[in-house]
Amino acid sequence: MSIFSLSSSLPGRLIALRRGLLLALLAVLYLVLWQGPGTLLGRTFFVAHLGLFMLWQPFVHAEQRLSVTSVLALGGVVLVAAVFLEGWMIALWIMMLAGIVGGKVVLFGARGTRLFYLLALAFLVVALLLMAAPQALPMVKVPEQIRWLGYVGLPLVLMVMALLPQEPEGDSPHEIVDFVYSLFVFLLLAVLMLGGLSAMLLLGSGYVEALLQTLLLMGSALLLLGWAWNPNSGFSGIGGLFSRYWMSIGLPVEQWLQALSNLALREEDPQAFLEQACARIGQRLPWVTGGEWIAGGSSGRFGATSERRWEFSHGGMVLVLYTLQNLSPTLLWHFNLLAQFLAQLFADKQRALALKQLSYMQAIHETGARLTHDVKNLLQSLNALCSAGLEPGAESSLEYQSLLRRQLPAITERLAETLAKLSAPQSISSARRVDAAEWWRDLRQRMATLDWMDFKSGTSIAGELPAEVFSGVADNLIRNAAEKHLREPDLRVQLELVRTAAGFELIVCDNGSAMAQDIVSHLFVGPVSSDTGYGIGLYHAARYAQAAGYRLELAENRAGSVCFRLSLAP
Repeated sequence: MSIFSLSSSLPGRLIALRRGLLLALLAVLYLVLWQGPGTLLGRTFFVAHLGLFMLWQPFVHAEQRLSVTSVLALGGVVLVAAVFLEGWMIALWIMMLAGIVGGKVVLFGARGTRLFYLLALAFLVVALLLMAAPQALPMVKVPEQIRWLGYVGLPLVLMVMALLPQEPEGDSPHEIVDFVYSLFVFLLLAVLMLGGLSAMLLLGSGYVEALLQTLLLMGSALLLLGWAWNPNSGFSGIGGLFSRYWMSIGLPVEQWLQALSNLALREEDPQAFLEQACARIGQRLPWVTGGEWIAGGSSGRFGATSERRWEFSHGGMVLVLYTLQNLSPTLLWHFNLLAQFLAQLFADKQRALALKQLSYMQAIHETGARLTHDVKNLLQSLNALCSAGLEPGAESSLEYQSLLRRQLPAITERLAETLAKLSAPQSISSARRVDAAEWWRDLRQRMATLDWMDFKSGTSIAGELPAEVFSGVADNLIRNAAEKHLREPDLRVQLELVRTAAGFELIVCDNGSAMAQDIVSHLFVGPVSSDTGYGIGLYHAARYAQAAGYRLELAENRAGSVCFRLSLAP
């Protein structure tokens, strides 16, 4: 049980001892350089150094079990290091170790942790230049004072690193290394070493002078490269070119996106758009030999198939691409982004088509609903005439006969207009206009049997008004008032036609109860709840009035005074 608990807690302990392990392996490396790689003690210390590196290394999880092959490979490396260790191996190993530590410096924002790894990097650079290089190359002669400065200064660096306050680096079971920065640090050290040797051979300089000359040349080259990367003088420099290439990987993405956008503007049918867009993928994108697509209950294919098949699924679209070679993760990301953009455009086309069909159905519904209300209004006028005909002596009454002569042609004309709208809808601007006084007189005669309704008009109502608009609003308001009269027998309704400077106004008021607030909030905006119909009469009447330039509004809503007003819109 104790062995099991120890093995399970070992990864956590190694995580907590990251800094201690790094200090230990640097100290053992210093002992290797002090004794020299050719001595038995130096090789022994280097084997211990490799063991500490295995415990600290940031590449493999601490709790991962090594296979037999891995153990044999590690044993072979240790055996080679113990038997054939040379100075150039130490120098190459220090450069690799400096690259690993340098790749960790940029990943920490805490000042103490960053300083710790910067000192570790400085330790490795000084050890490489002052201790490892002379042991690897006999031609490298370091002045004795500078050499002893390195031997004495490196232990002081380790002491400062040990005294730095420890800050948390994270809870990850393995450390993180930026590979690009690691490679950059390794290449810089390699160029510094090789440049120094070249200066010694070509210019005959001493080792220290050669290093200074190489540093000056590298600094100038980096300064020039930094200026060319981002010159800030009207053009983006090679940094912008590199970014564009890195984001597109040489693909003509911009041209394909432009072609896809142009196709989206020209083609409205979703299936035709998807078919043409997929057909252009093989023409404009390299490495793509063909593909297949499935979307919206249909499918298709383009180009030729191959063994390398890549499937991208977004929303309701599945796109399969066949390529000449395997795609890298970056290319997969690009193709997935293009497939996602294509799926988004296809979905937009589908939504646009559904919205167009919905608008068409809404237009049919509104036209049918409005014509239905026109027919209901005509039926109400016929019921009024029938009610007048049931009065005693109506058959021989001259007034009833005069009413029939006036109303029947008007009803016939309104019915003909309704049928004409159903067969060929016409514009509101061509609506029939009639004399206001005549329209008002006909309305009073049609509603003469409703004794709970009063009519009031101004002294002068000369002029014309749109008969369909005013009749539709008046008929809907009177029908609603009749339903309200059934619930409230004492209800009185007053209709008033007023001539203003702008035009005619129709005001309908009753002395009944106020309308509920939830109904008022939806009035004229959409259908409202109704127990005797669909609740869309006033909604369509208001829409029809609005199309003719009028506005129907609830002017007052309180108990004893509920008023509607139809007037010209401001």
